[in-house]
Amino acid sequence: MKKILVNTLKPGMAFNKPVYIDPDNVLVEAFEALKPSDLTRLTKWNIQEVETDGDPTKPKIKQEIVIPEGPERNDIVKVKDQLKKAAAELDKVDNIILDGEKLLEEAYTVITEEKAFQISRVRDLAEKITTLMHDNPLCFMHLYHLEGKNTLYRHVVISAIFGAKLAGSLKFSQPKIIELVFASLLMDVGMVLLPLSVRMKEGKLNPDEINKLHTHPLRGYQLLTKVVKAKNSIALVALQHQEHYDGSGYPQHIGGEELSEYARIAMIADSYTAVLEDRTYRSRKLPYDAMKELLALGIFYYDPNYMRSFLNTFSVYPVGSLVEMSDKRVGIVVSTVPEKPMRPIVYILRDSNEERPENAYFIHLLYHTDLYIAKAIFPDESGINYMQEMDLILQSN
Repeated sequence: MKKILVNTLKPGMAFNKPVYIDPDNVLVEAFEALKPSDLTRLTKWNIQEVETDGDPTKPKIKQEIVIPEGPERNDIVKVKDQLKKAAAELDKVDNIILDGEKLLEEAYTVITEEKAFQISRVRDLAEKITTLMHDNPLCFMHLYHLEGKNTLYRHVVISAIFGAKLAGSLKFSQPKIIELVFASLLMDVGMVLLPLSVRMKEGKLNPDEINKLHTHPLRGYQLLTKVVKAKNSIALVALQHQEHYDGSGYPQHIGGEELSEYARIAMIADSYTAVLEDRTYRSRKLPYDAMKELLALGIFYYDPNYMRSFLNTFSVYPVGSLVEMSDKRVGIVVSTVPEKPMRPIVYILRDSNEERPENAYFIHLLYHTDLYIAKAIFPDESGINYMQEMDLILQSN
């Protein structure tokens, strides 16, 4: 490939081969005109040169894709606006995760040392999460594409965000969602009291280690009631988030309506988040596989009404999942269809020849019954850079 100095590039220039920032990241595709925002990005990232096998040429004029009139068009127009807003606030989601991790590490440490902590700071985080989920309904899709190491504190923040999404679909009021998120953020404080040999063990726990693990809900409840002086509705989530709807969980072996409504939501979000994460004893799973696992356990472990709402909200192929279609096109699921979990709206990122389409577009599978999702895929299998795709969404009309 030949190198081209960035300071020689101008808006409107195009090449007959893709232009690369590096071997894994395309700046513009073949015949695609450079935009001012492309050059701004290069300057911002302090990139001095790019590479291409192509030569300068005239850019192709993109043809606008016409969205059909009627319900299909209305759904696509709505999700298009939501997707652009999600892309615009990607950094906001990252910052909530990072700030939340730091705050909870501090909070959990101080609380387990039985010292005073300004717990209103955690409630402020709960309000931020609730507001973000209300104002930006697709922002949670970023959670499937986060970089960085899994920690107890990251797990709790992500669980709380998923819980807020589920509570919203259940039509909880904003004050109730804030309280749920607040409780979810504090639910694992008892884990800090466990030995690292239990928390970080590779492989299966032995019976003694399992017994120690099973103490963390009660110990967390005691810390929240005695040290934090949290009200019972908050502390109960720590006590009950490892229970099961059929009574087979721990530590009290209670189920059904005996469980608080907040705990019944938190246990779904907590389990779902755990399956998505790399653990010392197994690799992370795709959102599709995480959903399948929860659905398989749902009749025993989770409130069936809440689980039904969870499926309708997130879909079998959850929003944010990368999927391959039956005709080999690849896209990202961006919206669900209630009661039709196999027929979501997909934003197409690659055509059947593994090329980025000239104009990105949506397929509403409810109206295209000749197509279906063949499988879910990991981003690294597809060669798709999620961050780059979000950037392109921002630049689109």
